[in-house]
Amino acid sequence: MLFVLLMQSVWKYIDDLIGKGLEWTVIIELAFYSIPTLVPLALPLAILLSSLMTFGKLGENYELTALKSSGISLYKIMQPLFVAISMLAIAAFLFSNHVIPYSNMKFKTLLYDIMNKKLSLNMREGVFFNDIEGYSIKVNKKNEDGKTLEGLLIYDHSEKMGNTKVIKAKSGLMYTSQNNRYLYLELFNGYSYEEVDPRDPKKRVNLPFARSSFKKQKIRFDMASFQLERSDEERYSSAAQFMNLSQLNETSDSLKNSIKTRLETYQSKLHSYYKFAALDSLSKDTVVSFKKNLTNLSPYKKNRLHKAAANMVRSSKSYVYNTQRELKFKKKKLKKAHIEWHRKFSLAFACIILFLIGAPLGAIIRKGGMGMPVLVSIIFFLIYHISSITGEKSALQDVLTIKEGMWLSSMILTPLGLFFSYKAANDANLINTSKLSVLLIKIKQLWKQKKY
Repeated sequence: MLFVLLMQSVWKYIDDLIGKGLEWTVIIELAFYSIPTLVPLALPLAILLSSLMTFGKLGENYELTALKSSGISLYKIMQPLFVAISMLAIAAFLFSNHVIPYSNMKFKTLLYDIMNKKLSLNMREGVFFNDIEGYSIKVNKKNEDGKTLEGLLIYDHSEKMGNTKVIKAKSGLMYTSQNNRYLYLELFNGYSYEEVDPRDPKKRVNLPFARSSFKKQKIRFDMASFQLERSDEERYSSAAQFMNLSQLNETSDSLKNSIKTRLETYQSKLHSYYKFAALDSLSKDTVVSFKKNLTNLSPYKKNRLHKAAANMVRSSKSYVYNTQRELKFKKKKLKKAHIEWHRKFSLAFACIILFLIGAPLGAIIRKGGMGMPVLVSIIFFLIYHISSITGEKSALQDVLTIKEGMWLSSMILTPLGLFFSYKAANDANLINTSKLSVLLIKIKQLWKQKKY
């Protein structure tokens, strides 16, 4: 399961990996850090498939029938495996609490660094190469050794004032320094054209340019943007998916206190600057005095008063808008912390639930191998995966509470697991065909009566 999901994951980022001259060790490191992030998908599916195959094979070879005829119930048969799965669920919880956050941080930071790395240096014949900042280079012919060049044209934009310098050379030699930090171009038999005073673009038409020839000239380009630079992982450590339980609890408390403090500051600031009172609540003398004072003001003072009031309102509106954005961001961050907290427990519980579905269903289907069990596993895994994603998205958008959203898949699959266990333990068919046929006959009779 891990191998299949790993290939799918690597293929998803293939556009960001190809053509960047990455070392094979970097690709292996990226794959290594992505493996633990796939465990929440691979482990429940593997448990479901293996339990289906095991009990399906036992049922197919009539070994379950032999065990039951000896007086051993299906629950007794499942008991040691249930203990093993429970231990595996505990291990899955510890894994998701300690290993997955660390590998998530390593994987995301390395992938971000790779995505921001420029493509590897690859000059093609007759095409301008613009990936080196400040330069545009065209080569007419490139020999088989990849180093000897013919017919070079270089536009130098490093001064950021347009095409103020142009270099032409008949041939050249391209190579990099030992640490690949710098690219060197050795030019032979060429000319250099440069504006004398290029600062004012309007005067360039009437000003002369300097022309110089050379037998040999060397240009050095900085290749720092082509190197894979590792980011500081501390910058990303505040993300919820990179934290364990204790860190998530600490972050949640900190965010709650921050939101509470921000709301108190917001209310006190607004009430300290603005006092609202309805005219009906004021005494008649106060209203008359207020209107009289406004009437006696000069037009100049009235205008200043109106402008001051408008500025205060605009300032208040801006303050409310910024506070609203800040609170929205912090609440979303708090939701993500709660979601990651519940995810660590839901993975362990999913292992147990999918075993309770796979084992009884295998005993009912009585088919081993990779045929029917794989098909049934895919169906139930899709139900689990789609309901998990739907619940998480609904929790983020406040359609469901965080508890309801993160445990939605478990609430859907738990009754199914109990139902299949009951059916398998009582040697009952999954669907009672006799009752179903009677129901279909009744529906057919009712339809005929209605039509008549």
